[in-house]
Amino acid sequence: MRSLFVIFFVFFSVLVVQANRAPREFKIISRGGISTKSELLVGGQNNFERFEAFQERDIFKINADKGLRDGDIASVNTYNTLVDEGKYWDTRSIPVAYSPDLNLQALAAIEDALREYEMRTCLSFVDRTTETNYIYFEPLDGCWSYVGQIGGMQTISIGTGCESMSTVIHEIMHALGIYHEQSRTDRNDYVTIQIENITPEKEYAFDSYSYDVIDDRRVPYDYNSVMHYSDTAFTSNGQKTIITLDPAFQDVIGQRRTFSVGDVTKINRMYQCAEPLRVSYTCNFESESVCGYVQESTDDADWLRYREHFCKRLFRYTIGESTTVTVSPNVPNTDGTSGIDGYGSYMLFDSNADLNEVANMRAMRLKSNVPQQCLEFFYYMDLATNSPASLSVYVATIDPSTGDILQLGSPVTTLTGDHETYWNIERLTISAPAEYKLVFVANSGGQTLDVIAVDDITVLDKPCETSYFVIHDYSELLASSSTGDYVLSPIMYTDDGYAFYVTVFPAGADGSNGEYLAMYYYVAMGVNDDKLKWPFYDRNIKMSVVDQESDAQIRMNQYSHFITNDDCESCWSQPTGWTNGGWGYSQFMKTSDIIGTRHFVKHNSLMISIDVKDMSNAAPYTSKIANPEAKISSSMRLTKMDNDKDRQPILRPTYTDENSLSVSEAISIAAVTASIVFVLMIVVLVTFNFQNQKHLTQVVKAFIGAGKTPPPDYNGANFKPREGHVNFSVDIDKK
Repeated sequence: MRSLFVIFFVFFSVLVVQANRAPREFKIISRGGISTKSELLVGGQNNFERFEAFQERDIFKINADKGLRDGDIASVNTYNTLVDEGKYWDTRSIPVAYSPDLNLQALAAIEDALREYEMRTCLSFVDRTTETNYIYFEPLDGCWSYVGQIGGMQTISIGTGCESMSTVIHEIMHALGIYHEQSRTDRNDYVTIQIENITPEKEYAFDSYSYDVIDDRRVPYDYNSVMHYSDTAFTSNGQKTIITLDPAFQDVIGQRRTFSVGDVTKINRMYQCAEPLRVSYTCNFESESVCGYVQESTDDADWLRYREHFCKRLFRYTIGESTTVTVSPNVPNTDGTSGIDGYGSYMLFDSNADLNEVANMRAMRLKSNVPQQCLEFFYYMDLATNSPASLSVYVATIDPSTGDILQLGSPVTTLTGDHETYWNIERLTISAPAEYKLVFVANSGGQTLDVIAVDDITVLDKPCETSYFVIHDYSELLASSSTGDYVLSPIMYTDDGYAFYVTVFPAGADGSNGEYLAMYYYVAMGVNDDKLKWPFYDRNIKMSVVDQESDAQIRMNQYSHFITNDDCESCWSQPTGWTNGGWGYSQFMKTSDIIGTRHFVKHNSLMISIDVKDMSNAAPYTSKIANPEAKISSSMRLTKMDNDKDRQPILRPTYTDENSLSVSEAISIAAVTASIVFVLMIVVLVTFNFQNQKHLTQVVKAFIGAGKTPPPDYNGANFKPREGHVNFSVDIDKK
C-alpha cells in the first residue's frame, strides 16, 4: 500500500506542477519596431475621435506669480554658489525620498529624470534611510529648488504642471549647485536682455553674477542648456525678453528635453566623474580601429570597412598595391551615422560570397552593470528576390580572464528578406551577462548584387522603450500632407498585452495648429482583450520623436507623457470597435524643429518611440511610509540603482499555447486519473502475491528515477573560437 501511495502522490504532483508551469497566458508581441513605407491617410477617411492631453508649460510660466528668486530658486539665509564647493554634495550617491502626495505622473517624471542622470553622469540617487542630508520631492506650489546642498531635508517642489522629466532634471541641477545659464558672467557676449519687455517686478531674475559667484567650469556658453530661459521668459507684452547674438540659436534657447552636452560636462567636472554610472557603448566605424571589431581569419567571407567620399564613384577599389575588390553597385551612398550623401563609413559584407558562406564580426569585451540593456543598430539589406541571405546578432558569453567566447547561444535577432533601399534601425531589449561580446554574423545568399551593411551600433544600460515605428520618405510625405492627413502606425502591444495604435499628423490635426506635428495614442482591439483588466488606467504613456544622433549619450528626444485615468473613461475602456478615441497633442512639436534642429530626420526618416509604463503598483509605494513626518522612503523607489547588480530582471510573461491547461482543469484531470490508477493498483496488488512486494518497490523506485533528467555531458556551447583572427585592416574607399 505504501508503494501505491507513492505512485499516486508522484503522479498527482507532476500534473499539478505542469499546470503551474503552463498556465493560460497572454499572447504578447515583444519589444521591437516596424520600418515601413507609411501610407498617408487623407483626413476624413477612417478618421476617429481625438481628445487633448494637458499641454505642458514652461517652468517660468507655471511660477509666474510665485515670487521665487530667478523664477524657480528658493531663497535661504546662506547664499549658495558654484564657487563655494562646500555647497556641493559630499557624495555621488545622493539620498532621495518621495512625498506620499506626489501623483503618478510626477513619480514617472522623477524616475525618468534620475535614470537620465545615471545614464549621463556618475551620480546615483538612492533611497534615503537614515541619512541627514537628502532630497525630498514634494508637490508644493510650483516647480522650484534650492541651489546647492543646504543641509538636512532639502525640498524640490514638483507641483501641478511640473510633472515632466526635463523640469525635474532642471531643478535637480539647481540642487547640485548650478544657476541658470543666462546668469553667467559672460552672458552679454552671447545674448541681449530686452529690459523693456520684462515684467518690472521680474527684472531681478535676469541678473548676471560675477566670477566670485559663478564658475562656468570651462564650458562655453550653452544655448542648448536645459538651464537657459526661453526667449519670452517673464515677458510683459508677449515680446522677446532675450535675443541671441547668433540668430541661429534664437529658437533653441529654453529647450526642455533633457541635458545638453554642456550641462553634462559641467556636472561631471563639478563632481569629478570619470564615466557615467550606467555604462553605454557606441560604435559608428568612423575610426580606422573600427571600434575594436575583429573577424576570424578562417571565415568563408569578409566584412569590409566601406568609406564614402565626394569624388568619383567607381565600383572597383584598390587595396594595397595589387588586390582589387568588386562590390555590388547597390551599396548605399550614405552611411548609417550621418545620412549625408557621399560621407561616412560603415561595415559591408562582401557580396561576392558564394551561397551559405559566413562572416563573423565580433566586438571587443563589453561590460554592463544592469540586468537588461537596449541594443540598437542601423542595417541596410537590399537583397535579390528570394535570396536566403541573413544577418544575425548574438550576445556571446566569454571567459572573464581571456575574453575567449565560451558560448554563442541563440541569436537575439535574425534579419532576412529585402528591406528595400533604406537604412533601417533595429532596437531590442537584451539580457547580457556582466561581461560579453556582440557578434554580427552575415550569411550569404550567393547573389552578387546582395547588400548587407551595418552601422551605428549602440548598447544602453537600460531596457528599450516599449516599441517604435519608422516613417520613411518623410520630406515627401510632409510635402504632400494637408491639415488633417495622418499616418497610422502598425498595431503594437504593451508588455502586458494591450494593443494600441499611434497616429501622426505631419501637417497638423486641425487648421489652427498647422505648423505643428500632432500625435495621438489609441487603445485598440487586440488578441488579449478578454483576458485583460479594464479600464486601461494608471499607465504612463510617453510618446517621443527620436533624435537619431549616432551618439546616444547626447540625444535630445522631443517627448510628452500623460497618465491614463478617468479624465477620458471612454478612451481607456475595453474597445468595442477597432479603436477607442485617441488621447494626445495637437501641438506635439513644431514642424520647423523637426526639419531644422538636431537629427530628428535622418535618412529622410522619422522615428516615433512609445513607452508604456504600468504605474498601478506605484501608488502603494508612497503609502508605505510608516512615519510621514520622518519622510523616509526605503521602499518607495521604482528603480534602485545602488544595488542593480543584485537585482533580478523583471521577467516578461511567458509565451504559452492558448489551449494549455489551467491549474483547476489540471487538478480535476489529475484527480480523476489518480482514482483510476488507484483502482488499477488495487487489482494489481490483489493479483500479485505480497511476496512480490520487494519487486514492486523496485519498480516504483525505477518509475520515480526515470523522471530525473541526467546532467548534461557538455556545456552546450555551439560556437568555438577559431585559432586566430584578423583585424579589419583594409578599407574600401569610394572615390
